Amino acid sequence: MEFTVQETLQDALIAHKFMIHMYTQFGIECSNSQLRDLFSELRNIAEEHDFKIFTIMHQKGLYPTTPAASKDVKQAVKMHTEMQTELENKLKSI
Repeated sequence: MEFTVQETLQDALIAHKFMIHMYTQFGIECSNSQLRDLFSELRNIAEEHDFKIFTIMHQKGLYPTTPAASKDVKQAVKMHTEMQTELENKLKSI
């Protein structure tokens, strides 16, 4: 059985998403800074590959997206910035 281009790209995208999740989890739970840095580097590489795969799929019409309204983007950035600030403040108080 031969896979289509779409199936191959979807499989690669799913695999990279899983790798990104695992590298993140390993890094969070790693007490050795050298190893944690390696997991971070590997995650960044996997994220770059993931974005390249997404871009190829998007260009071929295999991963359609709907552009977000400018106000929605601003609202999402504001919300996540506030959440990050709140988390940092909580961590400082520990």
